[in-house]
Amino acid sequence: MRAITIKSVEVLDEAQQIEVHYSFGMEHYTDYVFIPGGEEVYCATIAIEDGRRVIEGVTRGSRSFPDYEFVLEDLDVETNVATTYRFKNGEVLDKNFNIS
Repeated sequence: MRAITIKSVEVLDEAQQIEVHYSFGMEHYTDYVFIPGGEEVYCATIAIEDGRRVIEGVTRGSRSFPDYEFVLEDLDVETNVATTYRFKNGEVLDKNFNIS
């Protein structure tokens, strides 16, 4: 099982947070936490068996927001290994592995 958290680096208003959520396809997952709010960073967390589709969706969806950067943390809850991705404008800027 994986826990995937996606955050915007920049502060977004509530309408932008909702637009990001749908552009990334996050509404298709039933086990997620997303509470849009005023001037805050976008943040959503889901639990899923395989995160590849989510990562692909965030990569594609980030093209719709070329001025914003997003961070995705993919945590394997069984091994406690996390991979952190940074996205901007449809590109993976950075990918780091963390073992706890």
